[in-house]
Amino acid sequence: MLGVLYARNASSFSVSDLREAVLPMTIMPVWTLGGYHIPASVARELNKVLGIDDSPYEDLRMYWAVNNWLVDNNKLHILCRCHEWPPTRDGKPRVFFFTQFHEWYAGWKRPEVPEREEDLAVKMWLEENGATDVQWVTLNDYYGFTRGGTRPWKCDRAQIVIKTISIEGYLETSRARREERKESMEAWKLAQAAKEQEVFAKYYAEREKKMGAGSSS
Repeated sequence: MLGVLYARNASSFSVSDLREAVLPMTIMPVWTLGGYHIPASVARELNKVLGIDDSPYEDLRMYWAVNNWLVDNNKLHILCRCHEWPPTRDGKPRVFFFTQFHEWYAGWKRPEVPEREEDLAVKMWLEENGATDVQWVTLNDYYGFTRGGTRPWKCDRAQIVIKTISIEGYLETSRARREERKESMEAWKLAQAAKEQEVFAKYYAEREKKMGAGSSS
């Protein structure tokens, strides 16, 4: 299988290709998911209609607030997650509402995930509350969407604010941390040198004492 990968045109190779090649070598289960996704900007408008406060979160962390609302409103058949989609450099933040979860293993037939009436009901609910550009998607969960389970759960992270940082800010923070580590290391070296001097002084004092005792006898 890996030989096939090496033979492929490098320009068409992707991380998904590698995952598909390595998957048969593992015994870990894979979840195939089905659901809908909408642009992050549309999701924020939807949240206003539903009364969800997503202001503390950036686009890719918005699902925390949405899942809290889903739990509070007993919509446990929907799992909200966020990711850039498509998963390429050109991907944009999208908010996913997953409604189907199929577990399978290497060697099994990959499950088909067509839209069901239950799924269409969720799509209708989204659109009735103002969501546009609602798209159906099926995917293998290589992104950790189901790492915490297939149902929404309450997250008490409302006070956490995820902020972006500029390159200049990142470099300045890195420089400051390097300086802190350098100062800490210099202080450690000075402490070690002082300790060595103390040991040597004690050694030579004991030596002089012994030599003096020997000469007096």
